Amino acid sequence: MKIWGKFRSLTIYFAVILLASIAFVQNGSIINTNASSTYDAKIVNQSKRDNYIYASCPSNSTKEVWVNYFARDFNNHYVRVMDRIKTHAGTFAYIRYYGKYLGWIKVSCLKKTDINVIAASALNQANLSGEVLLNYAGFSHQIVLARGYASKAKRIDNQSKEKEIYPLASLQKAMTGAMIEQLIASGKLSPETRLSEFYPEIKDSNNITIQRMLSMTSGISSGELLPATKLSEDQAFSSMQSRVVSTGSSSFKYSDANYVLLAGIITKITQKSYSKNLQLRILRPLQMHHTYIAGSSIGKEIIPESYNQTGYHSAARLSIDRETAIPGAGNVYATIQDFANFEKGLNDGQILSKSQYRILLSYGSFYSGGQYVDVPGIKHAHGAFGGDGFSTDLFSDTDNYHLALVFLNAPLKDNLSPKQFVSTMYNIAKYY
Repeated sequence: MKIWGKFRSLTIYFAVILLASIAFVQNGSIINTNASSTYDAKIVNQSKRDNYIYASCPSNSTKEVWVNYFARDFNNHYVRVMDRIKTHAGTFAYIRYYGKYLGWIKVSCLKKTDINVIAASALNQANLSGEVLLNYAGFSHQIVLARGYASKAKRIDNQSKEKEIYPLASLQKAMTGAMIEQLIASGKLSPETRLSEFYPEIKDSNNITIQRMLSMTSGISSGELLPATKLSEDQAFSSMQSRVVSTGSSSFKYSDANYVLLAGIITKITQKSYSKNLQLRILRPLQMHHTYIAGSSIGKEIIPESYNQTGYHSAARLSIDRETAIPGAGNVYATIQDFANFEKGLNDGQILSKSQYRILLSYGSFYSGGQYVDVPGIKHAHGAFGGDGFSTDLFSDTDNYHLALVFLNAPLKDNLSPKQFVSTMYNIAKYY
C-alpha cells in the first residue's frame, strides 16, 4: 500500500507538471506557453509578399482561417513571440506587438533578435546622443546602451560603462523627497508640519504643509537665479527664502522653490548639510560611487558637453554656479546606473520600506515626492535646464519591474520630445 501511495503521488505530480505546460488547445493542437519558448523577433522580407497574420493557428490549411493583418504592414517591425507550434499547414508563431496580440504568423517571416537590438534601433532612429537604461523584467534583467558623443570636439563617445555623469536636474527631487519621508517615518517631521516652523518669514507659511510642498500644491514659486559665482548651501537657502513668492493657492504649480526649501528643512532638523545627508542617507547605503554634488570634486568620470542643436552644434558647459542655487532640486550629477540604483533602493528597504515608498507617492494625485503619479501604476519625471541640450527622463512601473531611463546631452531628431522618447523606451522594456 505504501508503494502504491508513493506511485500515485508521483503520478499526480507529473500530471500537474504536464497540465501546467499546456495553455490551451486550438484547432486540435497543443500550444506550449512555457516562458522559455518566448523570444524577440523582427518581421522581415515582407514588403512584396502576401503573407498573413491569422486570428487562430492554422491546422491543416490557411484557407478557412480568418486573417487579422497583412504581414507586410509590419515589415521590419519588432515583435515578441509568445508561442510556436508546428502543424500540417506549417510552423507558426503567436506574436505580440507593443502589448497587442496580433495573431499567428509563419516563422519563416521572422528573424530572431533580442531587446538590445530592438532598443538600439530606437536609439538610431531618434539620432540619440546620450545613454539609455532599461529594466525589462526587474533589476536582474537590465541593459544599458550609449550612443553619440560626450564631446564631439574631443572625439569622446558616450559609453555604457559609468564613464559619464549627467546633471540629474529635477530627477534629484525624488532624493530630497525620500529623505523627507525618512524624517517623517522617524517622527522628526509629519506631513502636516507647517513651513512656518522653519521659514516663518515666508508669506502664508503657516498654511503651507510639508505634504503640499511634496506635491507642488503649496502656492509658492520663485524665478530662476543665475548667480555670478558658486553659492554655498546656506547662501542658496537664504536666497530662496528672500525670493519666494506665495499666492495662497492649493492647485498644482511646479516650482523648484518647494524642494529647495525642503532641502533646507532637512538641514535644520538634522543639523547637517544637505550634501552630508545625501551621502549618509542615500549615496553610501546604495554604494552610489559615481554621484556628486555640483561644484564638488569628481573622480575619473567626465561631464559631457551639452549641445542645444542636433548635429553637435553650439557646444556648452552647464553653469555650475546656476546649479548651486537650487540644492535639493537640481544640483547633483550621476551616472545612469547610479540613478537606477537609487530607484531600486526607494522601495526595497535600503532607503525606504515598501509602505514608506507608497506613502511618498501618495501625497498628491498628480505629483508626489519628486515624481509624477498621474498615471495609475506609473511614475515618471523629467529634468532639464533651459538653454542647453541636457535632459533626464524616467518612466517606470511604481514597482520598477519595467523601467526606462534616458539621459541626453543633445536634442533628438525632428524635435522628438524626450518625454515621448522615454515612454517609447518603456514600452520596449515592457512589451518585448
